[in-house]
Amino acid sequence: MLRRGSQEKEELSVDRARLAQERALLAWVRTATTLMTFGFALFKFLEAQLTQNHRPPLLGFITPRVIGLTLLLSGFFGLALSVYRHIQVMKLLDQYSSTRFFTPALLLAYLIMVLIALLVIGSLPHD
Repeated sequence: MLRRGSQEKEELSVDRARLAQERALLAWVRTATTLMTFGFALFKFLEAQLTQNHRPPLLGFITPRVIGLTLLLSGFFGLALSVYRHIQVMKLLDQYSSTRFFTPALLLAYLIMVLIALLVIGSLPHD
């Protein structure tokens, strides 16, 4: 009986670790999405300011487009690194558990990464 109770405690601790990983991934999704949204909003704001004032950017190479894409790509790569880490930890946890779980947070992260990649590719200049 004691052995079975110990095994149940181990399963519960693995389940708690899985849920903690899900929360961490969702926090990264939220942070990356916020960063990307801020990049888009800042791009639109700075672009409107430049067209309204008819002045060139403060530094010629730092345009609203560069600032927006930098924030967008920062969010994208932060999300990609968090997905990579999530997969590593979940594989490690799979060694201690007999059940595997579908993670909707991972699917959401993949979907956001694909959409952002398509947005970035679509925003590149076509010469």
